Amino acid sequence: MTNTNQDRHLRVRSILARTVLILPLSLALSGLRPQPAQAQTVTSALPCAAALSSLISEWRSIGFAEPGKPAQVIVAGQHGGTTTGGQFYVIIQQIRVGARACEAGRDAIALRHINPVRAMLARTHPI
Repeated sequence: MTNTNQDRHLRVRSILARTVLILPLSLALSGLRPQPAQAQTVTSALPCAAALSSLISEWRSIGFAEPGKPAQVIVAGQHGGTTTGGQFYVIIQQIRVGARACEAGRDAIALRHINPVRAMLARTHPI
């Protein structure tokens, strides 16, 4: 059982690391930055990419430590914010799904995953 749980944690961490570290670079290299000749195409993809990049920056700045188990009651962030282990994994999953939708050019679907995560993160910060 322990190896299965450890493997699962490593997979989640690996997927998040790929999403957080590689996605902004891949979006920049794939031509999603403004270019005069492709202004119409870029404009439709930009809201998704910008929202995702902003969300990933916010996620990094909060700096939640990965919970030791999904049922962990309190997961602390760097600046006093807290969430639960379950909520931590929901946030990661929603970021991942939003990133895949954004990469596929499905902005509306991506934003349906990105915006709720932004609201969840807003509730984790201390007042």
